[in-house]
Amino acid sequence: MGVSALAEGGSGTSYPSHREPDGSIGIKLLEASSNRKNDPRAYLYIVDHINPGTRVSRRFEIRNTSSSSQRIKLYPGAAEIRHNTFVPAADRHANELGSWISIDRPELIAPPNSRIQLNAKISIPKSASEGERYGAIWAEVASPSVKPGSAGNIQMINRVGIRVYLDIGPGGDPPSDFRIEQLTPGRTEVGMPVVKATVNNTGERALDLGGQMWLSDGPGGLNAGPFRAQVGTTLAPGYSAPVMVMLDDRLPDGPWQVKLMLESGRVHHTVTGTLTFPEKPATWGLPALLDSFPLWALVIVGSLAAVAVAFFLVLAVRRLRRRRRVAQ
Repeated sequence: MGVSALAEGGSGTSYPSHREPDGSIGIKLLEASSNRKNDPRAYLYIVDHINPGTRVSRRFEIRNTSSSSQRIKLYPGAAEIRHNTFVPAADRHANELGSWISIDRPELIAPPNSRIQLNAKISIPKSASEGERYGAIWAEVASPSVKPGSAGNIQMINRVGIRVYLDIGPGGDPPSDFRIEQLTPGRTEVGMPVVKATVNNTGERALDLGGQMWLSDGPGGLNAGPFRAQVGTTLAPGYSAPVMVMLDDRLPDGPWQVKLMLESGRVHHTVTGTLTFPEKPATWGLPALLDSFPLWALVIVGSLAAVAVAFFLVLAVRRLRRRRRVAQ
């Protein structure tokens, strides 16, 4: 049996480190790449764009908060984005990261209540193909092996990891961006108000979304928030997913002025609008009326308008020709 944990980012202007409970092991990245010093996501995960034939290294730390020594194995492994969640791949060698990443101490004994600094080297061959790979650097602890056939012959394996988002290719880092397409207010089965934000990854890199929501100008002039968006949503390029914000069950239905700020690393977007929560549990209300019309929607409307104008122009020309023929 095994338990795996990958660090997750928080919302706001900073991302917390992966904190381990007392009596366990933890792992923490200690540095970001030089071109991502202003990217809070890069201090939690290894997020990089590397040219083929390049070598880089990253320092990280292992913590043992237990009162006994722990034998820890360290190794890289592949990961994937499945159902908008970053998860370990069933096969740790599913991509090349297992052969590209090496740990300076693949196995060690961590004394009680200790911290140990380690180094991960990433070597990209010149023949590497373009594209983003997902993986993790794992720290694994296994319970003592038991003899087959003995009572309770189950070995527990616990591991914690640092996510790796590694894009390979010439030139600079591909663009990262997203679009907040819609806000929908609703209520859970127990009547808790919730807002669902539909987000589309319009860039070329995976995103880890977090953020905050504020409500203002509610009934009686009420204001509420900030409320944190639920973390854990990882969007692959070209994909859409809902980001949920759970609110206080004491809030009245509205109407409310709403402000939502979402971010992934250095990319931030904010939408504002007006919404009203439905009265009944387990229902969704009408989408919020957003204050700003999205650029993509303007492009679509403009295109449709141009097609309509062209259609009526063609129709008018045909009618004019018919009249001329009748007059002749």
